[in-house]
Amino acid sequence: MKQENKDNAKGWQTEANNSNVYNADTININHQAPQKPATAVKYIPYSGIRHFVGRSNELTTIHEKLHAQNNTVAISAVAGMGGVGKTELAIKYAREHADAYPGGVFWLSARDANIAAEIIQFVQLQMGLEVPQHDFQGNNLTLVQQVAWCWQNWQPTEGLVLVVLDDVTNLQGFDELIPSNHRFRILLTTRLRDIDANVEEIPLDVLSEEEGLQLLINILGEKRVNKPSRHSKDERRNLNDSLEVKDTEIASLRRNDADAQELCKWLGYLPLGIELVGRYIKKKPPHFTLGKMLELLQQQRLEQEAINPQKKGLSTAQRGVLAAFELSWVELNPETQKIAGLLSLFAADIFVWEWVESTAKSLNWDESDVEKAIEQLYQRHLVQCLEADDLYGYKIHPLIREFLKDKLTADGEKNAIKQAFTNTFIEIAQTIPYTPTLEFINSVKTAIPHLTEVAENLTDAVSDENLFWAFTGLAWFYNGQGLYGLAAPWYEGCVSAVKSRLGENHPDVASSLNNLAALYKSQGRYEQAEPMYLQALELYKQLLGENHPDVATSLNNLATLYYSQGRYEAAEPLYIQALKIAERVLGANHPNTVTIRGNLEYLRTQQQGSEG
Repeated sequence: MKQENKDNAKGWQTEANNSNVYNADTININHQAPQKPATAVKYIPYSGIRHFVGRSNELTTIHEKLHAQNNTVAISAVAGMGGVGKTELAIKYAREHADAYPGGVFWLSARDANIAAEIIQFVQLQMGLEVPQHDFQGNNLTLVQQVAWCWQNWQPTEGLVLVVLDDVTNLQGFDELIPSNHRFRILLTTRLRDIDANVEEIPLDVLSEEEGLQLLINILGEKRVNKPSRHSKDERRNLNDSLEVKDTEIASLRRNDADAQELCKWLGYLPLGIELVGRYIKKKPPHFTLGKMLELLQQQRLEQEAINPQKKGLSTAQRGVLAAFELSWVELNPETQKIAGLLSLFAADIFVWEWVESTAKSLNWDESDVEKAIEQLYQRHLVQCLEADDLYGYKIHPLIREFLKDKLTADGEKNAIKQAFTNTFIEIAQTIPYTPTLEFINSVKTAIPHLTEVAENLTDAVSDENLFWAFTGLAWFYNGQGLYGLAAPWYEGCVSAVKSRLGENHPDVASSLNNLAALYKSQGRYEQAEPMYLQALELYKQLLGENHPDVATSLNNLATLYYSQGRYEAAEPLYIQALKIAERVLGANHPNTVTIRGNLEYLRTQQQGSEG
């Protein structure tokens, strides 16, 4: 049996083989996952920070807390403000202590992610295990039960396992997903203080004054940080008096060191801020001093009152970082600035540059400008370059993403940019089949967070004719994996969105109702599926006429529902009616016609068997 979506149709079609009846709404994937050796999978993200400084106490504390408990699952959280280096610390720990976890290392970016789905997909794709969809009695397993199965069958079966959940925003439902076996050690990173009483918190503050200065030295080199500054004689005399030294060269060295200290202080000793400013200085000519850098930052602060490093508290360093972003921004050419604004539309996840090129092409942007843009953005640390396995992609820090969003808001072409961006992912959504293979799932999974961003936040830029696909592509991605609980919100969201935008009487409303009914049928929720099938059928008849292929498909789907319920007498006339329409408008040998005919023949065979 095979079910597929032909000619980009919005309803379901089925194929019948060997005269068996095949339900157009069946969505289980029946495949045998490749068997892989039970070797540990240690997935640790690439770290783009070369100049890691300090944090030795925190690294020791993490290891001690994760290994202090032998009979319970140890859960620790590195907590601190954005940009403080929580992710880098977790990466550093995972790499340095990888040998302590012979059972593997599992890393998950938790922000805006569905943790249950990510765990299931990791086990299926990386370990080659087939996560069951039903129990031995045939009942559908919940996502929580499937996750529990994943932990119980983790490969290899022995040895400690490190699970890192990066950038956790809340723990709602978390207790249902954590493993019960104490071999798992869980490390969280989060911006939330005191995230849970049962989680061992490891607070991560900004760098100390000495560490901040050392980080700047590591980036620029000792010579440049301690190079004599150019000051007037009066400045030097006052400086020497304040330092109570006679040697003007030593005083000048100390003055530049004082500039470095003041610069780090202005940035709030935030690692991200120091890294960005250090990179900015490094590409400048040798005569560009730290004092000049500090002067530019102070001028930028005055131009934008919201960025005020004089204020105390959590946001001080954050504002310093935004000022550093602005310094890089003003050096971008106008074309690169537009492309940077486009990048803010991506979700806070990995994206591939081909998507940027595709969107830029639809906007008629010059190809050479796009190539120059990635060079400028990468040089200024406004994008991160990531490489894992066969994926070579990019990612934007969340703070930079928010900064670029503000810039896009002021762009006169923002609406055109949003429309082109959403079209790029609508095209991807339209390639997702109803029953995707494991290979296809693996190939498209990187696009899913960005398609989700489109469906959740950018539907105003999606055209009427494409609104259906913004939700349906996501629904099919999860539905085809048997993740019905994840598919349902997208099916339901599709019904709601198309009704709101297009009105109650529209073919896309009928298609979305049909698809949601198909999901309910797959879950055995027949009473909920039937009225939706009936409503879809009536809409198709009303909008398309009695003799239309979609009417035939809708009749077939409703008949198949009745067949699944054992209501053969109700199913037969619907199959007959569907077959007549299909033969009349499609022809006797069309695949849809063959499918319906096969369904009817199989139904009659079943009826004869029951009578005998």
